[in-house]
Amino acid sequence: MGPFEYLWLTVFVIFVLVALVRKYPDELGTTTIIFTILFLITFFLIPKLPGLVNDVYRRIFHTTMPERQMQHLMASLMSLIFIGAIFASYAGRTFAFPGKPAPGWRGTFYSLLVGMMNGYLISGSLWYFQDYYKYPITDFGLLYLPLTPLGEKMAAFLPPYVVPPVFWAVLVAIMLLFRVRK
Repeated sequence: MGPFEYLWLTVFVIFVLVALVRKYPDELGTTTIIFTILFLITFFLIPKLPGLVNDVYRRIFHTTMPERQMQHLMASLMSLIFIGAIFASYAGRTFAFPGKPAPGWRGTFYSLLVGMMNGYLISGSLWYFQDYYKYPITDFGLLYLPLTPLGEKMAAFLPPYVVPPVFWAVLVAIMLLFRVRK
């Protein structure tokens, strides 16, 4: 497999293309869901879940979970929860913003911008779960470390590294205010 940033770029481009098809009012609803799940994961799950899992594991097996096993479990759980929330936000009846997209190039431009933001948030958060838990995917031969110099620089700008957990809640509140405004 090639450098990790190629995988990131591929996922990013897919979500930009989806946004261009769906248009920005629908995509802004997905953005709100992304902000919400990132708040829940970074504020509650990442700090609290490992301790809870270790307590349950200790009660069952009378020992603590090995660190690498915990990294695999946490990266997988966080990714699955995040992907599940993203899937739900795109499936069926979605949480869309009211109104019609702006006509012509402006609507396309806005959709492109929102798609780029969603692509960055989705692909960047999935990369973050791997980076934060020391790339457990490498144990399966799906990624080879070290990252390229570009990948190392990009990893420093993944969404949960850049935005503090409480700020995700502020972004959700702002998006909900825009959603309900008349």
